[in-house]
Amino acid sequence: MKAAVYYGPGDIRVEDRPDPTPQADNLIVDVICCAICGTDLKLATVGNPRCHPPRIIGHEMVGRITHVGADVQGFSIGQRITLATTVACGTCSICDSGLGNLCPDSKPISYDFDGAFAECLAVPPAAIRGGNAITVPDSVSDDAAALSEPLSCAINAQEIAGVKPNDTVLIVGGGPLGAIHAELAKALGVKQVLITELSETRLSLLRTLKGVIVIDGANEDVASMVKDRTAGLGADVVIICAPARQAHEQALQYVRKGGSLSLFASLPKGASDITLDSRLIHYGELRVVGVSDSRPQHVARAVELMAQGKLDAESLITHRVPLDKIHEGLDLMKNKQSLKVLVNP
Repeated sequence: MKAAVYYGPGDIRVEDRPDPTPQADNLIVDVICCAICGTDLKLATVGNPRCHPPRIIGHEMVGRITHVGADVQGFSIGQRITLATTVACGTCSICDSGLGNLCPDSKPISYDFDGAFAECLAVPPAAIRGGNAITVPDSVSDDAAALSEPLSCAINAQEIAGVKPNDTVLIVGGGPLGAIHAELAKALGVKQVLITELSETRLSLLRTLKGVIVIDGANEDVASMVKDRTAGLGADVVIICAPARQAHEQALQYVRKGGSLSLFASLPKGASDITLDSRLIHYGELRVVGVSDSRPQHVARAVELMAQGKLDAESLITHRVPLDKIHEGLDLMKNKQSLKVLVNP
C-alpha cells in the first residue's frame, strides 16, 4: 500500500509499505480520508522526538472497516470509524482520575502506532480496549468525520474554559483550530463569536464563515472592538489558538471580570516563558486554564454534534490533495493559505 512515512525532522516520504496484518484482536480499515494536523506540519519541518521513525503518520481520519478480529466485539465489516488519537495505558493514577489524555505512558496514533496517511490502517488492540475507535453514523459525511478528532480537542478546551450559552467568545488565532473553535462555540449556542487573525489570506477564508465576527488583528484594535461588542466588559471566554508569545501575553486585556482565558495553543519548547499581569488575574478573578488533547468521549461528542446538524465541519475544509501530493497540502498549511486540508489516499 502507499503511505506517508516519517523518517526524521523534515523527512516525510510517500512510499510502498506492507499492508497491515489482520489479527484476532485488531481492526483494519480502508482509509477514506485523513486531514493534515499542525502536528503533522511540525514533523514535516522540525520533527518531534515523540514520533518513532520510520512511522506512518496521520490521525485525523475516517475509514471503513474491512477486518474485525475474532476477539473484537461491537464492530462489523462495512462500518465507518474515526479515532481518538491518544491511547492511554488505562492503569496509572492519571487514567484512574479520568484524564487519559494526560497519561504519561500514552501511545498516540501516528507516533507509537502507524497512522492514517495510508491506504489502510490497523487499529491496535490497546486502542480498541480503550474505546478509541468511534463509529460514525450515516448522517455524518466522510469529510466531516475526518475532523472529529480536532473538534474533540476544541470540545475539551471549551468544557474546561466553561463556555456557556449567551457567552461572548473571542478566539485569538484564525488557523484551522481557531476556525473549528468558532464553529463549536456557535454550535453550543453562544451569543457571539469573534475571531482575530493577522494573515490576510486566512482572514479572507474566515470571512466565509457564517455568524462569526472577524477582526483584522494587524490593522484593527482588537481590545477596542471586543469592548465595543460587549458593552465595555470584555469577552466571557478568550481562547488562544495562536502559537505566539505576544498573543498569549496580550490576551488578558480582552477578558471580562470573572472570565476565562484558555491557553489552547502551545508555545515552542524553550520559548514558552510568558509574562502575565497578575493584578488583572487577581482583581478580575480570572481563570487561566490549560488544555491538551482529548479523550474518546470528546470524539464521540464531536460525532454526535455533527450527526445532529449543529456544526458545519465541511465549511472548514478548503483544500483536498491525493496522498502522493501530501507535501503540497503541508505547504498550504505552512504558508497559511488554508484552513483544513484533506488527504485522500
